[in-house]
Amino acid sequence: MQSYKIFYNNAHIFVAKYEQHYQTKINSENCFLFTENLDLEAVFSQFLTNKQNVNLLYVNELEEGQIKKSLHNFFIVQRAAGGIVFKNDAVLSIFRLNRWDFPKGHVEAGETDTEAALREVTEETGIDELTIEKDLNHTYHIFRDKDQDFVLKETHWYQMRTASEKSPIPQTEEGIHLAKWIPFSQRNIIIENTYPAIVELLER
Repeated sequence: MQSYKIFYNNAHIFVAKYEQHYQTKINSENCFLFTENLDLEAVFSQFLTNKQNVNLLYVNELEEGQIKKSLHNFFIVQRAAGGIVFKNDAVLSIFRLNRWDFPKGHVEAGETDTEAALREVTEETGIDELTIEKDLNHTYHIFRDKDQDFVLKETHWYQMRTASEKSPIPQTEEGIHLAKWIPFSQRNIIIENTYPAIVELLER
């Protein structure tokens, strides 16, 4: 069982296993303990309207699975995969939509998440000779698509390393204006202008 945050703009739903220290928060306005009678659609709708943080707690794996199923029924779900790529002490970063990000993209039909992550890094930055060092699990964020429907994007991230001597080349047709190596010691450059899910990812 795991905990995770689902971001929408600067607010999030925190899905986590119930622990004793949550007891005083149960039944407060924005903290819900899962039961069969809990109207999850109402919880999700309220979150999207109010954009205030919500804690959604479960007791066991069955309840966790029911929450995930409800999320998948309520939102349009997109699967994606990407990589945080290191070379020496620098991390490969892209600048898109006026924010720093890491290369990622849709998982195509017939692809595994690892295959998609490796492909997307190379397509978006030109960097190859990649090896996967660690599974960083998923990030989750909600956005509106062109039809104004709410989409839940589940991105599976991997820590990678490259031996490539190539210089990064941004995939401009995907709206990427810049691809560059940023020293990891200077990651605040990224943190100060990126998405909350990426900040959380960098803390893992």
